[in-house]
Amino acid sequence: MLRLDRVSKRYVRPSGTRTALDDVSLEVDRGQIIGIFGPSGAGKTTLLRVAAGLRRPDSGTVAYNGRGLDEMSATERTRFRRRGIACVWAGQSFSQERLDVFDHVSLPLLVDGCGHRDTDWRVREALLACEAEQCAGMELCELSDGERQRVEIARALITEPRLLLADGPASNLSLIEQEEIMGLLSALAREARVAVLVTASDAQSLLGAHPLHYLRDGKLIDPEPVAERGKVYPFPGTASRRASNDAGA
Repeated sequence: MLRLDRVSKRYVRPSGTRTALDDVSLEVDRGQIIGIFGPSGAGKTTLLRVAAGLRRPDSGTVAYNGRGLDEMSATERTRFRRRGIACVWAGQSFSQERLDVFDHVSLPLLVDGCGHRDTDWRVREALLACEAEQCAGMELCELSDGERQRVEIARALITEPRLLLADGPASNLSLIEQEEIMGLLSALAREARVAVLVTASDAQSLLGAHPLHYLRDGKLIDPEPVAERGKVYPFPGTASRRASNDAGA
């Protein structure tokens, strides 16, 4: 699905040149969730931005389904980023935003011209799948950190992407919430056949991802076996959730 071949990216600043990515090669297939961990400044966010086509590498190639990013027209790249790729970025703060969660999740569909009736149904299904249906009537500023991540994943799912890039989605969460968020991403990869590339500052925050790669100073180190990755949670399907709710009513 996604292939990076010997990708390098450098930033030139008055203080000097910083290498964010140094000859990085990586492949992610549909149904696979790959984890990248490393310290702050290692190049994790740059790696995802290059993979999303938001940054052009200085050298190397980025390809989707065997087609290089440079082979696409500007219109094709925009369409693919809107419909083929979904991103969940770290560092988003909604503490001052009064926007309704439902409107926030539905925005990608409305931009694509989706009808209101279909949009309403798809938003509720996405929130239900991420166990965030209780957030539908809330505002972004009211969400806890765990709820915010679930809402962002629901927003990413709404366009039914083939590739999901998640930048530290389990950061600043409790251990239980980290496992739950990674469980959602693992199930998304396994059951919806989405290619998932997820980053974190440490391997323990990437339970369920396989293989794991270590990134430091822009260099990607070969993955090593990691014991006790933790269980993979089943993706909460609408039918099973509703059946459970009916049984408990």
